[in-house]
Amino acid sequence: MGCLGCSATDDADDGSATTTTTAATTGAGDTAMPSTSGADTGSTGAAGDGILQCVESCTVPADCCTPNTACPGPYPGNPDCVDGLCVAPRCLDDGDCAGLGAGGACRDVAGHPSCVLPCADDRTCAGAQLGSCASTDDLGGSYCLLRCDAPGEFCGNQTCDATSGLCICATDGQCQSDWRCVE
Repeated sequence: MGCLGCSATDDADDGSATTTTTAATTGAGDTAMPSTSGADTGSTGAAGDGILQCVESCTVPADCCTPNTACPGPYPGNPDCVDGLCVAPRCLDDGDCAGLGAGGACRDVAGHPSCVLPCADDRTCAGAQLGSCASTDDLGGSYCLLRCDAPGEFCGNQTCDATSGLCICATDGQCQSDWRCVE
């Protein structure tokens, strides 16, 4: 569920999720970059790509909100609930991506408007502590991604896929309670 700031960690024991976010923030209420774990209620895998990630289940959009945030509301407090699964907040324009610092941009990632930090090389990403210039948006532009195989990152009960840099799952049992393993 491409997101605006996601990290590669997921603590299935306490229900918290950290995503490779724009400024190392977490959840639907924060600004971040596309998730490596999918634990932020969004995935960077494209529909039909075979990548399974843990996604929070829901009944209404408010179920997808991070506690104690202005949600539901304007971006980044605008997650959605589609077919019983949370969908990450959608940015509307580059102004929504100010949390990533100078250069943050709203780009489609796997068909989802997401805040990313465009890059030409790893120096931009390293300066922002956002991993490496390791991923591309839907138009082929490079952006920073904190991959799950980066030092210090952890996928919880999930597995790190070295090809995509995402935390992936094979069954719902690898996900937090009330989350599902879906493509």
